[in-house]
Amino acid sequence: MTRRLAACAIMLLLAGCASAPTTYLTLAPVPGETVPGTGVVAVAPVQMPPALDRLRLTRAGGPEVIHVAPHTRWVAPLGGMIRRVLARDLAQRLPDAAVRMPGDPLPPGRLRLVRVNLLRFMPVTGSAVPAHVVLDADWEEATRRAGHRLVKGRTTQGRARWVVPAGAGGPAQAAAMSTALGRLADRIAATLGHLSRPAHRPAKRGPAAVERYGPRVVRPGGV
Repeated sequence: MTRRLAACAIMLLLAGCASAPTTYLTLAPVPGETVPGTGVVAVAPVQMPPALDRLRLTRAGGPEVIHVAPHTRWVAPLGGMIRRVLARDLAQRLPDAAVRMPGDPLPPGRLRLVRVNLLRFMPVTGSAVPAHVVLDADWEEATRRAGHRLVKGRTTQGRARWVVPAGAGGPAQAAAMSTALGRLADRIAATLGHLSRPAHRPAKRGPAAVERYGPRVVRPGGV
C-alpha cells in the first residue's frame, strides 16, 4: 500500500512538471529623445559572455550564483535580438541618419559602425535587494569603408552602466531589460549626434577684410 502511494505521488509530481507552461520573452524598442545625426549607421554583432547569451532567462542570485529559469525562454537568441532592438532604438533616435537593420545591404562609402560589448546584462533577484536589471557595457563608434576590415578614421569609445528596477516575473524583467537597452541607445545616439556637427573653422580673410585691415605683413624674424 505504501509503495502504491509513493508511486502515485511520483507520477503526480512528474505530471505537474510536464504540464508547466513555457513562457517566451522578447525585447522591444523603447522610444527616446531624437537628436540630429547624419551618415550611414550600422550595429555590429553584439559581444557578450556565453553565460549571458542563453535561450533561457538567466538571473543573478548573488555574486557567485546564476539561476537559469526552467520554463522561461527567449523567443530568439539573445545576442541577435539585442542587436536588432538596439538598431531600431537608434533609428528612432536618429531620424536624419540612415540606420541599417541587421541583414540590410551596406552601401559603398563611409560607414559609422557601432560595436557593443555587454559585460553584464541580466535581472538580479534575491531577498536582500529588490529585483532590478543591471546593464554594464563598453561600446565604440568607428568610421570605416564598407567592405573593409580595417577601421579608418576616428574611433570614439564609451562605457556605461545602468540599474533599472524590475518586477518579480519574467515579463516584467524583460521589460526592464528593454528599458536599460533604450538608455544605452540614448547615450550612443547623443554621441553620434555630437560627432555629426560640423567642426568650427575660422573664417578666411576675404577682400573686404584685406581692404579694412590691410594686407598681412610678415617681418623678418617674426610672424
